[in-house]
Amino acid sequence: MQNNNTPQVLITPLKPALIMGMAQKLPLLVRVQAPDPDPAQKKDRKPYHLSLVIDRSGSMSGEPLMEAVRCAKHIVDRLESTDVASLIVFDDRVKTLAPAKPVGDRKALYAALAHVHSGGSTNLNGGWQAGAASIIDDAKQAALARVILLSDGNANVGDTTDTNEIAAFCADAAEKGVTTSTYGLGRDFNEELMVEMGKRGGGNHYYGDTAADLFEPFAEEFDFISNLYARQVRLSLAAPEGVKITLINDYQVEQREGFPLIRLPDIPLGAEAWALVELEIPAGMALESGNQLLQAGVTAINPDGAPLAFPDATLALKAMSPQAWEALLQDPLVVARQTELEAGKFLDQARTAAEHGDWDTIQKMIVEGRKRFADHPWVMEVLEGMAEIAKEMDGARFRKEAMYSSRKMSSRVSAKEEMLMSMAAEAVAPSFLRRKKSQGKAQFEQRPDDTKP
Repeated sequence: MQNNNTPQVLITPLKPALIMGMAQKLPLLVRVQAPDPDPAQKKDRKPYHLSLVIDRSGSMSGEPLMEAVRCAKHIVDRLESTDVASLIVFDDRVKTLAPAKPVGDRKALYAALAHVHSGGSTNLNGGWQAGAASIIDDAKQAALARVILLSDGNANVGDTTDTNEIAAFCADAAEKGVTTSTYGLGRDFNEELMVEMGKRGGGNHYYGDTAADLFEPFAEEFDFISNLYARQVRLSLAAPEGVKITLINDYQVEQREGFPLIRLPDIPLGAEAWALVELEIPAGMALESGNQLLQAGVTAINPDGAPLAFPDATLALKAMSPQAWEALLQDPLVVARQTELEAGKFLDQARTAAEHGDWDTIQKMIVEGRKRFADHPWVMEVLEGMAEIAKEMDGARFRKEAMYSSRKMSSRVSAKEEMLMSMAAEAVAPSFLRRKKSQGKAQFEQRPDDTKP
């Protein structure tokens, strides 16, 4: 029986054998697992360093800004007195309402949140820069240093409005210890910018169709942070000469001595990060005696910055006749992950069609998708949600839902025993492990009966 109290690295092929004497492609799943949480264990941790950066441009006036403030207050409420927090607001100008310092009794942060009012244009990069600068000096001493950015618009003023340049700033900050999570609101924000900032910034990316939808992802973010086990996770893969490795997920990849070094998401307790790869195996390695085909190693640090020890994993497979190989069953988890990645690419294609207003193509794709993904409940739930948006021919919302759902399918952490969980059972699972049918809608979290600060 698998030990759930230690970190694990597991390699699972689609089928547990090769075809004798044939060149072939072998899909396989690499899973990096954190231990399960121990409810009886409560240990001291280093402080979190968080910067809350809120868009207060004119389009945020009224309910959106009020909800953003409530979400920020929720995070403040859950911080320890020794945690460090800052509050930054931006429109065409950037203003620090609360400099980075220990939370203490929270009164200063509550007072600052009470003075968040709407303004003018959207200097998004300036707001982010101020947030990162407020916590970067002491990032190495923090359990986690993160900018949490919320906006409903485009970066339309400031030193730069270019998506790649802003995302590059986020990547550079992540290398220095400050990660970025983004929250997009409504139909007018730049989803490509917000996703890239979260992706390259080493954090998460969420959105809400309405202001009321924001609370759930804010709660998920803090649950994720509070249960964090491993960060700066890097998966190294090595194969014998002649074997080609191809990554199927949408992760950032570096090449080390010709082999990929994959940047996996941070991993909370009770969860796993995973990568689907394909090996191209020459005929000469498909032998009855077997061959080692892959070695996987993982490096990571814990929230206190100490190195974590993950065991290496190897895969060796023997070959058999084509007839015997055909009789082997496919691993259901590998099949499920293949389906999710295929569905992600499918949604990207649908998003492109929406950009051109081609609703006829989208309707045909939905019919095709219902047949193609019928055996995967979560993908089908997502697809039916997309079908409802398509009926309204709301291009902006369709594009955002398609992008966020696609990225969720290709780069998420999952429960270690997800295959044993029903979709209904996930309503009581930790929020960061739930598979939502609509990324932009609240689905699980009950809002607290809080009051405005």
